[in-house]
Order: sequence, then structure tokens, then C-alpha cells
Amino acid sequence: MVTIAQALARGNSGTVSVDETALSLRFEAELLLMNALGCNRASLLTWPEREIDPAALASFEQALNRRLAGEPIAYILGKKEFWDFDLIVSPAVLIPRPETELLVESALETVTHREGVQHLLDLGTGSGAVAIALARAAERFRVIGTDLSTDALAIARKNGSRLAGDNLGFVQGSWLSYELCAAIGEYWQAEAAGLVDVIVSNPPYIAPGDPHLLRGDLVHEPTLALSCDDAGLEAIKTIVIESNRVLKRGGWLFFEHGFDQRDAVAGLLRAAGFDSIECLRDIAGQDRVTRGRLN
Repeated sequence: MVTIAQALARGNSGTVSVDETALSLRFEAELLLMNALGCNRASLLTWPEREIDPAALASFEQALNRRLAGEPIAYILGKKEFWDFDLIVSPAVLIPRPETELLVESALETVTHREGVQHLLDLGTGSGAVAIALARAAERFRVIGTDLSTDALAIARKNGSRLAGDNLGFVQGSWLSYELCAAIGEYWQAEAAGLVDVIVSNPPYIAPGDPHLLRGDLVHEPTLALSCDDAGLEAIKTIVIESNRVLKRGGWLFFEHGFDQRDAVAGLLRAAGFDSIECLRDIAGQDRVTRGRLN
């Protein structure tokens, strides 16, 4: 029989390439073993001599081999923490990242002081991370998450049903196409034009052929949610142009974008009649979220 200490030693001896660095698997091996055993970290550290059931050991070793092959640990575990909750994730959705919490923070900073019902859209919702965080902030926030992918929406709906209330819904469609706008109006039982107070989006913004797409977790994540044409700006351009179909005058548009896209995003907003344009930096000090108000 194999003990907890022996199983963790196997993980400690391996490395996996993440963005050209060698990451020790010790901590991740602990997470994988905790998942296989259904226990917490304190149990691993308190009883290292405990023998592992063969079925649990087989599950752990299979998961460890997947991680050694480079598969993201979030997909192996089937979950990822974001904001103040855990999300179900799968290869159908992007893995939520800490820098995306800035999108939530900045949107809430803008909308929380407003009185009454506020209508918010999360375009390209993926796992539902941003939409759920916004909906959980206040019952008076009416939030819709949208996505083109039916598989992504299935994950988002599972997360939404566990983590949010009736003020959150999901609609399928492409950005702010006429068909999607009609579906939004039908969901809210109102005319969508001029109804929305805040639009947030973490759209694909990596240029095709960017070497980052061949590294680390990005290799395993859905390309449709990562990359788009026009140097990664096609989706942002489309959303900016189409936003006037639903956004109120004085309403806000927020984008997560690449560290080097600040000026380009600001230029697109300015050309479309937005003002009060500001770029915010993430926890690493990189330009990450740009917001603008429709004039």
C-alpha cells in the first residue's frame, strides 16, 4: 500500500512547463490528492503515514499524469476559484484568472452608487464568472451573460444556478447582434434599446499566431475565446460599434484587454462617442481594463 507521504513524493519529483518555467508539482500534487481522497490539506499534513485506498490512488495517479502532460489543473479538478466563490470549469470555457476580477471591481465601483434597478450585460461570459460576481453584488442588479458557445453557456448556467439568484440569466448569441439584442429584450420583457446601464466584456484579444497561444494553459483553452483577427482587436471593435444598440446615454462599457492594447482600445471608444475613458492596471501593474461612458 502507498502512503500519503509516498504519493506526494511522486508529485514532488515532477515538473511541468508553464510559460517557459519549471513549476514544482508539490503544491499541485497536494490539491490532486486532496481531490482524490475528498479531504483537506490539514489531513494530508497530519497523517502522512495514512495508506491510500487503491481506487483513490489510481485516481490521483491518473490526474497527476494529466498534469505532467501539461493539462491545466483547473480542468483536471473541474473547478477554479474566482472572486468569492468556486466555479465549475471545463475545456469549453476559459479558466478564470485573478486579473479579470479587476473587470468586476471597476464595474461595481461605477454602478453601485446608482439608485434603483441596474441592467448589466457580460458579453462572452464563458464560465459565467463575471456575470455571477455582478449578480451576487446586489439583487437590484439585473444581469445577463451571453456567449456564442452552447457548451460554454451550459457551464455558465450550472454555475449560475448554484451561485446566483433570479436576477441572473444567460442568452446565446454573438456580441450585440440584432438577434441577440432581441433575445435580451425578450428575456427582460422590455425594449432592449437604451436599457442597459453597464456592459462588461473579457473578449478574445490575442492576435492569431501570437506565441503565447502555444504556451502553458492557453494550449488547452478554447481558441474562440482567446484569439481574434485584426491584431486581436476585432471583437472589441465589434462590441464598441454595436454597443449603441442597447447602451443608455451615460452608460458604461468595460473591456479587459491585452497589456499593449490600451491606446488602441481608447481610440476605438473615443471614435464611437465615448468619453471619461480610463485604463486601469491589474495586480501585476499591467494595463488591463479600459472603461468609457457613452456620451
